[in-house]
Amino acid sequence: MSRRIAVIGAGHHGLAAAVRLSARGYDVVVLEAAGRPGGAVRSAELTQPGFIHDTCSGFFPLTAASPVFRQLDLELEWIDPAIPMVHVLAPGSPDEIVLHRDLDATAASLDACAPGAGGAWGDLVRTLWPYREALIGAGLAGLPALGPGAALLGRLRGRALKLAPFAFSSSAGLGRRLLGDERAAGWLAGSGAHADVSPYAAGSGVFSLGLTFLGHVVGWPFPRGGAGRLTEALVARLRDHGGELRCGAAVSAIETRGDRVAAVRLAGEERIPVEAVICTASPGPLTQMLPPGALPGRVERRLQGWRYGLGTVKLDYALSAPVPWISVHARQAGVVHVGGPLGEIAASLADAAAGRFPQRPGLVVGQQSLHDPSRAPAGGGHTLYVYARVPQRPGLTDAEMAERVEQRLESFAPGFGQLVLARSVRSPAAIEAENPSLRGGDLASGSCRPDQQLVLRPSPALCRGRTPLQGLYVAGAWVHPGPGVHGVSGWAAAARLERQWGG
Repeated sequence: MSRRIAVIGAGHHGLAAAVRLSARGYDVVVLEAAGRPGGAVRSAELTQPGFIHDTCSGFFPLTAASPVFRQLDLELEWIDPAIPMVHVLAPGSPDEIVLHRDLDATAASLDACAPGAGGAWGDLVRTLWPYREALIGAGLAGLPALGPGAALLGRLRGRALKLAPFAFSSSAGLGRRLLGDERAAGWLAGSGAHADVSPYAAGSGVFSLGLTFLGHVVGWPFPRGGAGRLTEALVARLRDHGGELRCGAAVSAIETRGDRVAAVRLAGEERIPVEAVICTASPGPLTQMLPPGALPGRVERRLQGWRYGLGTVKLDYALSAPVPWISVHARQAGVVHVGGPLGEIAASLADAAAGRFPQRPGLVVGQQSLHDPSRAPAGGGHTLYVYARVPQRPGLTDAEMAERVEQRLESFAPGFGQLVLARSVRSPAAIEAENPSLRGGDLASGSCRPDQQLVLRPSPALCRGRTPLQGLYVAGAWVHPGPGVHGVSGWAAAARLERQWGG
């Protein structure tokens, strides 16, 4: 086929869309502003030679569950720790709650903290287990999700009304009602805190329950050798199908003729005529590319008023030895949540939302090199991956933010500081500078609060990938079904383009 398509952005959504279209014979060019592809799925030697760090995404439960990546069947070696996550509960204490792949072991850990909580969690997981594929299909479906949703409700039958409140519950309410303990509720809420939604917010229970449930279904795996291996595999597949990738090719404008897309113009004034564009850049950059009035007024206003979420400070360490956690199981886990009981997690997010750097920041800590020795030089050394949700403008220097984070780590792992060989600190502003779609350091390219979910992500006119401007399609974390490395919105945008073109 001679019809040319430009994909703006070589993150995983853009690459998934380009792979699908190039495999079907379309002439596809992927245009990436950065010098390397990958977007938020990259690896780099950020500290010292031989230490491989994941720059943003570090763990991939949604990838393992995604129907898109199952269909792509990329040639990757996945590492899936037997302990996906440990939630540490108090400084100076060995108290912990462990998410094992094994349900019985998880229940035992919950019961050790809060008698009865393990039985309640086990009952819930066993109730959901026969419907796990339908639940994943409904959660990772492009809109409209009526087919998977209706099928799921039909299969759940009498249980549907009993389980329906989980979809609308806050993480705090769900944890308290189900587990009956503030510390156990904190274990559940810690998974939801990956988003910018307070555990007290309606609907936040879906984030917490979904990510924790996936720990039992698929684990929290990651590619051997770094997150960048996933991007490399997508790029290789694209080139196998004859698709083109151009890095260092920032798009400055999407040109229109009448009511349809006509071309893209690069920062150096090169003009590429195209018949369609799939744009994965978030609303801030996208609205700057489009001429005024290219979209209907209500849609344009929605994009111009798009609300980005909390910022992120990301720290990467080269260590001389593994982290000396007081918690025993934390020394074996893929991920450690430094969060404490429910109130402490909520306070950390509330501080960030109020524009204050949290006094006791909740931390997501990744220990990839414990399970993947290729991440560090042969003969010793480890990497450590740490991030915290913070204000978009924290008002602190990189060194001050790192000091707050390291004090927190030291209280749960005395002696941590003595192991540091080198560190890299990236503020919210630095994250945005690397990837303009991540405005204010928001890794989700838009708040995950209820008014920016489902058909409102980003709007009823755009949530299915197509836009009112003929030939313009959208994808990315800011389009339903939202953040996470799953490729669904990119794949769905490509599929909608094919249908419109009669493919």
